[in-house]
Formats: sequence, structure tokens, C-alpha cells
Amino acid sequence: MKQLAISLTAFAAITFTTCNNGSNLSSVQKDTSIIDKLDKMDTGRAVTMPTGNATFVHASFTNVNADVAADVQEVASRYFHMKHALVNDDAAATKKGASMVLQVVSQFDNATFPAEQKSVYDSQIGAIKEHAQTIVTNDDLDAERMHFAELSKHMYELIKAFGVAKRLYYDHCPMALNNKGANWLNESLGIQNPYFKGTAMNTCGKVEKVIE
Repeated sequence: MKQLAISLTAFAAITFTTCNNGSNLSSVQKDTSIIDKLDKMDTGRAVTMPTGNATFVHASFTNVNADVAADVQEVASRYFHMKHALVNDDAAATKKGASMVLQVVSQFDNATFPAEQKSVYDSQIGAIKEHAQTIVTNDDLDAERMHFAELSKHMYELIKAFGVAKRLYYDHCPMALNNKGANWLNESLGIQNPYFKGTAMNTCGKVEKVIE
């Protein structure tokens, strides 16, 4: 407990972004060295942050076939293409990213999965394909963002099950989508909010999960 208290005190030196009436209160330091130390000490526990709690999450499956791992990583890469496009208010690039997601998943043969893994993969990929297809048929950023939020839930579940080759962050903004709130995956500790037009709110949010 003493070690945990010391680690949390040290962690408070990292300032996370939150939102208050549309204003950014602070910016995020991108140095993850303290998170690395906390991960080693407190894997699986909730870590208290200035804006709430974040937990470390590790992949459910530890015996993932190399082809499956490569496929999930490729889907994640196309997902981040969409995320960056939405951060930049680029509807056309968002559609392109969604189209690339569809291309990747359509080319993958999942017939050799163990039964349990195949069930999880099919369920999450099916939902990802559904929302990606809707994004492809849309030119409206608001509609793209709504479906990206739903797609993000299933991307999180896919990555939580199979993992990727690097640390990811699952972020949340309570003000997204007209205050309904929404999550998204991020490659870095710094918040990059894909749900608002312009740059005024693009650092609004907090880290909920650290995915190993």
C-alpha cells in the first residue's frame, strides 16, 4: 500500500486534460515513464488520476496466431487513419480509412481460428464492418463521428481480446456527440479528440484504459 501511495503521488505530476464548459483546463505531458513504472507495480489495478481512474488492460488471448495478430494490427492501423482524419475534420479521408478497414477484413481468412477466438473475432469484426460501411456511404462529419464512436467500442473489444504490438490508450470525452459522451482509441498519452470540429476542443477528454 505504501508503494502504491508513493506511485500515485508521483503520477499526479502528469496533468491530464478535462473539460469544463468547453474550456481546456490543462495539457497532457507525453512522457510515459511514470505509467511504465506504475504498470510494473500495479498491473490490473485501478490507477487514480487527477481526472478519474484508469486501469491497465492486457490481451485476453495469449496464444494468438501470427496471421491473426497481423490482421488485427492492420485493422487498428486503418482505424487510426479514420481517427486522425476526424481530428482534422476531413470527411473524405475518414471515408477512405473506413474503406481500408473493409478491405483488410474482407481479405482475411478466419477459418483456422480456435472456436473461442473465432467467436470473439467474428462478433467484433462484424460490428466494425457494419459501422465502417455506413461511414463509407456518408459525407457528413457528424454522421461519421456517430458511427466512429460505435465502431470504437468494438475496436476496443477486439484489441482487448487479441492485443496489438504496442501500448494503446482508450480515451473518453463526456461532452462528445452533444454531451452523450464517447470513447476512442489513441496511440499516445496526449488526448486527440476526434469528435469536435476545429481545434478548440481537440484535447478534451481523459484516459480510461491503458491497453498493453
